[in-house]
Amino acid sequence: MLIKKTSLRAAGVSLAATVLLTTHPLRAQSSDSARIEKLERAVELLEKQNADLKAEVNSLKRHEAPAVKVTAEGPTKTEINYDGKTYVEKTVPLEKSSADKWKLSTSITEMELYGDVRFRYDYRAGETKSTGPVAAPPANGVAGTNDWLERERERYRLRLGLRGTLLDDWFFGLRLETNNNARTTNVTFGDDTASSTPGGGGPFEKNSDTIYVGQAYGGYKGFPGFTFTAGRMPNPMVSTRLVWDPDINTEGLAEQWKHTFVFGAEPPPPPSFSKDEKAVVAPKPPEPFLKLDLFANFAQFVYDDANPENPIGPRATTTANGGTQLVPNTDAFLLAWQVGARLNFPHNFYFQLAPTMYNYTGNGDTFNIHYVGGDPHLTNANSLATNQTGINSLLVFDMPVEFGWKAWGIPMRIFGDFATNFEGNERADAAGQPGQGSQRYAYLAGIGIGQLKTKHDWRINLWYQQIQQFALDPNIIDDDLFNAQENMHGIAVQAAYNLTSAVNFELTYGHGWWYNHNLGTGGNVGSLAIAINPTDQFNLFFADLNINF
Repeated sequence: MLIKKTSLRAAGVSLAATVLLTTHPLRAQSSDSARIEKLERAVELLEKQNADLKAEVNSLKRHEAPAVKVTAEGPTKTEINYDGKTYVEKTVPLEKSSADKWKLSTSITEMELYGDVRFRYDYRAGETKSTGPVAAPPANGVAGTNDWLERERERYRLRLGLRGTLLDDWFFGLRLETNNNARTTNVTFGDDTASSTPGGGGPFEKNSDTIYVGQAYGGYKGFPGFTFTAGRMPNPMVSTRLVWDPDINTEGLAEQWKHTFVFGAEPPPPPSFSKDEKAVVAPKPPEPFLKLDLFANFAQFVYDDANPENPIGPRATTTANGGTQLVPNTDAFLLAWQVGARLNFPHNFYFQLAPTMYNYTGNGDTFNIHYVGGDPHLTNANSLATNQTGINSLLVFDMPVEFGWKAWGIPMRIFGDFATNFEGNERADAAGQPGQGSQRYAYLAGIGIGQLKTKHDWRINLWYQQIQQFALDPNIIDDDLFNAQENMHGIAVQAAYNLTSAVNFELTYGHGWWYNHNLGTGGNVGSLAIAINPTDQFNLFFADLNINF
């Protein structure tokens, strides 16, 4: 290669000299002999330079080292080394980058690894109340009148997910998380000293530090505006924590549709030019008067799988609901039907509402026992022993609403939720409380200021909520506020600050009260799962450090 470069250089020099000589203007000469003499001297000079270049080329040919052949697997590149005398070309393997080392299936077009770690100080406390006479001092684990229960914990959670898109408009998602409880992913430090472990157990055991599949779903987006999902998925419904615990990942099928309509849009201004004919960046077109997002979400959640559907021998019976009846042998489903709209006006002003209907089909083999509410007049007795988790007589209408804007550059919003059980009378009758069917409503109203996006961002949420005794499904409401008990109302406040764009610190406080003193505070209780029914008041405090990646 070097010889070729030298030869080209020699040819270039000769050509340049020839051009200069032939194109240079000749001065006036007194005779033709002087002009011929100058040309002869120029030719002699060119011949001498040509001879010198040939000698240099021959010398390089004699000293050039043979090319070293390197057999390399995979991609290669050519590397040229110079030792001061000669140039040597080598074929060497191409070094792989970190991205090249991560091999993906050819069907994957995009993939994201994400997750979070949270460390929490958790404090909860509740006080029981009794309106009847105290017959005897309470036994261990059984609440007495004005009995106060407290629990403090240091906890953590880990969630690690992978989601991606595939060829031909398919997608998938997988998330692993700590804790097998549907309504929490927290693990408590020091809760599994395991004294029964062979060898005596001890501190820092890992019996509760296990990993579970929190999400495993797939879907298709091939039709414009539509999304179809199957598996264990994030909740596809627009909702608040009044009706749904935010930690729950639903199981089953979901069908979603969304379309945006634009009203009052103006065409972009034509391009303009400055005096020197340079294009000037055109201003952005004005925002349309209205962008209307219409959406519909439908879901068929598998609530309880019956096992088996056709048992060997006679079917099991139960007398829990009065009389003798067969235990159901069909699956229970929670069906969700939601249509909604979001109206986006100029200057970050929006309004959203999402009316929803939830109904249940079947009872499964776990939730077939009818709901029976707790009696507040049971003193020194475990009034939570009656069934609090039955899904009979539930036909719930829910209407989450949100209104947002910006003031002084700060995002603000007002949010709320209203829900009612259309079968409240039947549920009250099943609980042995005829005439209390009016206790079928649930409310939430709050205000939020700020957002968490970049470093030093902050956010404050303040809200009030009330869940009457026969209003909602106690198995899916939030188990933090207020311990997943109904017939409670109270306030909650959250304040968060972004230490970085990925790390934030958050404080949460909640205080709840017993709402209707004619009824108990039944529900599928959370961490304070001891018989404090009715709960006269409930306190909660969280301090969280969240690391998101």
